[in-house]
Amino acid sequence: MMESEEQVSWQNLLDWLKSHGMDTETVLVERRKVPGTAYHGLFARRKCEPKTVLFTVPKLLNTKTLSPHYPSAAKKLSAVQLISLHLLLHQPAPAEGSPDPLFGPYISVLPRNFDYHPLSKLVKEDNSPLLPPSTSKAVQEISIRFHNDLATICSFVHNHLEILHTTSTSKTPSDFASGLENESLVSDYLWSWLNVNTRCIYYEVKTSPADLDNITLCPILDFANHTPHLPYMSPSRPPSNKRINMGRDFTLVSPATTSVDADSELFLKYGDHCNRVLYVEYGFVLPLDCDPGSKRVYEVNVDDIVEGLFMEKGEVGMWMKEVLVLENYWGDWTMHFASGSAFSSYRLTTAIRLFSIFPAGSIPLLSEEMLLPWKDVVLGRRDELSTECEAESCGVLERICTTVVNRASQALANPVLADHDSIRTLWAEEQYVAHRILEQMKKGKVF
Repeated sequence: MMESEEQVSWQNLLDWLKSHGMDTETVLVERRKVPGTAYHGLFARRKCEPKTVLFTVPKLLNTKTLSPHYPSAAKKLSAVQLISLHLLLHQPAPAEGSPDPLFGPYISVLPRNFDYHPLSKLVKEDNSPLLPPSTSKAVQEISIRFHNDLATICSFVHNHLEILHTTSTSKTPSDFASGLENESLVSDYLWSWLNVNTRCIYYEVKTSPADLDNITLCPILDFANHTPHLPYMSPSRPPSNKRINMGRDFTLVSPATTSVDADSELFLKYGDHCNRVLYVEYGFVLPLDCDPGSKRVYEVNVDDIVEGLFMEKGEVGMWMKEVLVLENYWGDWTMHFASGSAFSSYRLTTAIRLFSIFPAGSIPLLSEEMLLPWKDVVLGRRDELSTECEAESCGVLERICTTVVNRASQALANPVLADHDSIRTLWAEEQYVAHRILEQMKKGKVF
């Protein structure tokens, strides 16, 4: 949309919220184009003191507000599935607004293009071979989630064709019958699904706080960009009474520890995520901050490397895998850098310790007896293995780090990545974490 059209859609959104009881005159933020970029952010309309209420939204898009307008069988859909289905059925045509009578003005201001997101790239032009292995695996996993959700909503619509007659969609029963084979449907659902997955926030609509369906889309709020640093906006604390808490209006307040000047951009913090998570879930990365005082969190997942090490040990390696699976220590092996310190995760340390005990080849006759010291460490009965095994573990960790550094260096030297800044950042983060661990090992730190 052109800037003038975007301003009209923004005003239409405010008018719609006002019609639902929102005091739009007291909204202390507005959507603006972030200088030097093609995207928008939320900016303060005036100076705000700490913990100032910025706005309160009375109209949210979630399972609680949608369920009354769908067949009772929709309760079997997840929140992501139901919300993304609703967006799909009321997707605006190019250069037009959404005709949805429930949330049309809000749907009209949602992003129209997600070409930057890795899931879009996977669907349209697979660039996963350029990614670090752990990132490529994570993109494949999110792709599976997407296709499973699409299959579920196609089945739901097929069994409840009446909803097509009560929505603004031009899609037909045959579109949903063809499902994953229908390129147009896949593309449109990708738009709706990514809008939900990149913009939803935690919001209690279920009795259990841990329920995965506790999410909502929130007008105005979802224009806010992410920051890993203080200060950032936050939702107001909900009342302790569960009945009052569920279904409440959504209120956002300014940073708690500092005032915000007029015309300053206001940010949200999505969580302490490494770039791999930010890239896969939201489609962006943050530049590396190598300042020793940085509060950023960096991480490298080394599942593929460690799995390869166990495979190299043959029969005993397969047996050790069974042990780790049984003890719930197989996979999700990571190395980190945070608060100025590099370290391996406990899961990785535990797996490496087991690896260091047994030589390659067949399973030793005394394997269970040899396993006892490792189990004692896992159970907290002792702090570490023998001096020899701990030294062997450090050697394995050094080998893993060296592999990470070497393959990252090779990837970063690939001229194909010259036009892929985000992917270069992903490789650079892995290299940085591994480098820092190697540096600390040279200084005598024991992991």
